[in-house]
Amino acid sequence: MRASILLSTLALALVAQASSLTGPRALVLLDTLDDADVYTDLWSDLEGRHFNLTINDVSSPVSLTKYDRRLYDHLIFLAPKMKEYPKGMSAKAVVGFVAEGGNVILAGSSELANPLRELSREFDVEYDNRYTSVLDHFNYDKELGQAKHDAIVVDPSTHMSKIDAIVPQDKLPGPILFRGIGHSASPKNSLLTPILWAPQEAYSWESVNLDESADQDPLIAGKDISLVSVMQARNNARIAFLGSTEMLSDAFFGAPAKKQGGKESVNGNRKFIEELTKWTFQEKSALDVVAVQHHMVGEEEAPAHYRIKDNMTYTISLAEYHDGEWHPFSANDVQLELIMLDPYVRKTLEQVELDDQATVGTFTTTLQLPDQYGVFKFMVNYKRPGLTYIESVTTVGIHPFRHDQYPRFISQAKPYYTSAASMGVGLLIFSFVYLWGGLDSSVKTTKKA
Repeated sequence: MRASILLSTLALALVAQASSLTGPRALVLLDTLDDADVYTDLWSDLEGRHFNLTINDVSSPVSLTKYDRRLYDHLIFLAPKMKEYPKGMSAKAVVGFVAEGGNVILAGSSELANPLRELSREFDVEYDNRYTSVLDHFNYDKELGQAKHDAIVVDPSTHMSKIDAIVPQDKLPGPILFRGIGHSASPKNSLLTPILWAPQEAYSWESVNLDESADQDPLIAGKDISLVSVMQARNNARIAFLGSTEMLSDAFFGAPAKKQGGKESVNGNRKFIEELTKWTFQEKSALDVVAVQHHMVGEEEAPAHYRIKDNMTYTISLAEYHDGEWHPFSANDVQLELIMLDPYVRKTLEQVELDDQATVGTFTTTLQLPDQYGVFKFMVNYKRPGLTYIESVTTVGIHPFRHDQYPRFISQAKPYYTSAASMGVGLLIFSFVYLWGGLDSSVKTTKKA
């Protein structure tokens, strides 16, 4: 096992030379190339993390694959006004890009056009109607949202998810500034996770008709308005949905947060986007199975097969990628399942204590195999929000006892043993009485006259 862990760790170290596990190639789509000057801080942050950016506008032809291979590892949509896809791209091509393991960031605005709306629906995300904005008359920024109250200040301590694997709250220096469109993430899709949502007093409404009286209720309001949501597909590809392109801009990165009725503070937009892009581009919270071992108790090598009721030990080693390196993974909820159609055994693995030189987290348990023979699977199916999915399957055969391996006597058969013994004793007594307990042979019988 040590050799396998050493080889796997060496392979992980070679992969870790790149900042992202998926790769460094990123394609950025803008409405016009002039918009590139709006996001210079974002480009600087991404290039500082060793990404190779290709910036195109929607009028330039684009190809995501060539010879069935991805030309890019990440796709960033900052083109909310796009009325049609660039030549060579379609919603089907983007979905296929995700199916092949590519990561996507989709940022919208109140002018979000149909192509990106239809793309978001492919992942069960529904943006509000065009020209609507998230408004809040209590939590707006005094400078950026003074006119329409459409630039809102969001407190991450109360309106952000507690999933530190995606965006840890303790790393944000202040509140988040947001101006854009709201969306809703389908609760039926377990792969979707809202990350940032609007305050209770906020609502979504047409920002172009604020002076007119309202003739209907807003479609979404309060905490039902998702501002940022993420999705991790079953193949571990990651997608981020944002309702605002401005929250990624230089203006919002550098502007202080001045909430109406509150004190001025540093905003957390730049750090929020940094952590969000790190997660989306798989620069952190990525798990990998380094080694799996199983054997009989007291042995070291895996047998060709097991026997029912054997005592065996199962061990799995996991590593987590973040900060450009692989680290030991720690958790207390990793479970092992022994499955043949249905789980026969489910047991929580115990983590081996880590030392200073540990490169992987090792989880182990000892269990007795069930009294059922057949082909079983040792499965570790670990799925937690924000972390890449782990599904390790090892197939083993469990044999019944051979005819000479059963116990000579079993306690359940005691009545039958007693019955057989009593019959034998009875036969001996009967034979003794019959042979030696009859009439005296010396007595002679006489005939009557």
